[in-house]
Amino acid sequence: MRPWDDNSAFWDEQMGDAGNEFHLQLIRPAAERLLGAVAGCRILDVACGNGSVARRLTELGARVTAIDVSRGMLEHARRRGTALAASIDYRECDATDADALLALGEGAFDAVVCNMALMDMSQIAPLASAIPRLLAAGGRFVFSITHPCFNRLGTRFVSEFEHTAGRAVSRQGIFISGYLTPVTGEGVAIDGQPVNHLYFDRPLSLLLGPFFDAGLALDALEEPAFPASADASLGWSGVPEIPAVLVARLRL
Repeated sequence: MRPWDDNSAFWDEQMGDAGNEFHLQLIRPAAERLLGAVAGCRILDVACGNGSVARRLTELGARVTAIDVSRGMLEHARRRGTALAASIDYRECDATDADALLALGEGAFDAVVCNMALMDMSQIAPLASAIPRLLAAGGRFVFSITHPCFNRLGTRFVSEFEHTAGRAVSRQGIFISGYLTPVTGEGVAIDGQPVNHLYFDRPLSLLLGPFFDAGLALDALEEPAFPASADASLGWSGVPEIPAVLVARLRL
């Protein structure tokens, strides 16, 4: 909680009302496709940050309960969402506490969303176990996350140059030295944030396993990447064949 409180003002400035480029280009389009029509739906936004997703969902006609463990984040979310106070109920809640989640209302939500936060949670089993009880019949859970296979602690961007068949060829890629073993370590979400925060990297089996154990089934998945660019710098915009994020939908 403390790192997110310390970073809340910086994060709010960087994300703004609608989200940053990473969010707008990669995450939001895929998440909205998987979430489907939300007009008239009751949605729980887990780890809402400065409320950009909650505000977008209300624009699409949903009624939203938005939770976060950081009071600082919630303060910024409430400030930016003043005009939407009737449509968004912001609450301080720890997503690693199943009892606190269930207190939000069993069977109260048509959908649960969690945007770019599972990799920041020390435990995901409590959330996984609570979701089937939070969802109404036919409900769905949509989440986005830094791609567990590619965008993780220790990922390095690399550039190669060679002469092939008489012409100069340059390539960009990533170097990864580990995947199967869960790793916890400090990292940075947005360059320049005041303090580092912890990442909890899990392979796909450990990421999805708790949700499968809770009775949820994966029925859709997208792996967005930035489009190819002739002037791409060394980073995610330079590796159009490697997805930076994973967006998935699970159902009861």
